[in-house]
Amino acid sequence: MIIVGDLFDFWFEWRHSVPSAAFPILAALYELRLHGVEVVYLGGNHDGHIGRFLRAEVGLTIFREPFEAVIAGKHFYIIHGDGLAPADHGYRLLRRIVRWKPTESLYRLVHPDLGIWLAYKLSATSREFFSHRIIHSAEPYRAFAMKKLDAGYNFVVMGHRHESEFVPHPNGGFLAIGDWIRTGSYGVFDGEKIKLVDSEKV
Repeated sequence: MIIVGDLFDFWFEWRHSVPSAAFPILAALYELRLHGVEVVYLGGNHDGHIGRFLRAEVGLTIFREPFEAVIAGKHFYIIHGDGLAPADHGYRLLRRIVRWKPTESLYRLVHPDLGIWLAYKLSATSREFFSHRIIHSAEPYRAFAMKKLDAGYNFVVMGHRHESEFVPHPNGGFLAIGDWIRTGSYGVFDGEKIKLVDSEKV
């Protein structure tokens, strides 16, 4: 199973603390690992500070940046997708600052109770601000995916956008998994093709 980011509204690891609200999903992921399911986790813009706890205690395979994978002979490019849109130029700078190792080290000096409260407040403010702006047009994401597919990848899988779609390509196709919390959308790879499953439309 591959998770392509924003599973949590906020994730950060202090030396001895993690956000307690994540416990139910962490327990479910750990149960999958106990049953032999490999779980790959790519951090998104809300949960980009994944690290040792998820790897060592939950047993996840962790990526903080886009990655490539070969599954059943098919070449995948897996990316969260934040920062691809032209309107995201300011965010791209902010992302570098927020994910900078010294920034993470400084944030760990903040008490977890305060750090988690602050992060949720900032997340809510950001969501309210960006909900009034059209910055998630599908075209930049499709264009990025088509370039990767033209270059030889079979499938590009992307999160971030809240709208799901599958765009076919002679090599395979582009899957935007959408908002799985709100619509229940996800992708299934059968060894040859990817199918978009959207429980709202089933």
